[in-house]
Amino acid sequence: MGKAQCGTCHFAPLFNGLIPPFYALTEFEIIGATATDDLLNPVKDQDNGRMDVRATPYYEAAFKTPTVRNAAVTGPYMHNGAFTTLEKVIDFYDKGGGGGLGLDIPRQTLSTRPLNLTDQEKQDIIAFMHALTDKI
Repeated sequence: MGKAQCGTCHFAPLFNGLIPPFYALTEFEIIGATATDDLLNPVKDQDNGRMDVRATPYYEAAFKTPTVRNAAVTGPYMHNGAFTTLEKVIDFYDKGGGGGLGLDIPRQTLSTRPLNLTDQEKQDIIAFMHALTDKI
């Protein structure tokens, strides 16, 4: 909800993309997902996302916002499984997604500005996601 801006897409209390207050419709976001987790040499993922279902440019590379509940135990991450660790996921968002990494993502809904998270803030976010893990 704070500096990392996770709550702009992962809405509490469900921590997914179901839109409050009725939680009946879900958001689709364009974050500029990369093909791999190599953030030093990013390559744009070629998946058309929601546009393959609804052919409108607004949905090009748009994907359903997943829950972060149980995210600590459900890797790999992103729609394409490109990121193997939560640390890499947080680094991706911290850098402003694909657009922040320099990729051409004209309709990116995620801000392209770096979040400038500290190492402690990143660890805190990951610890929070671990706290959302179900006990079996």
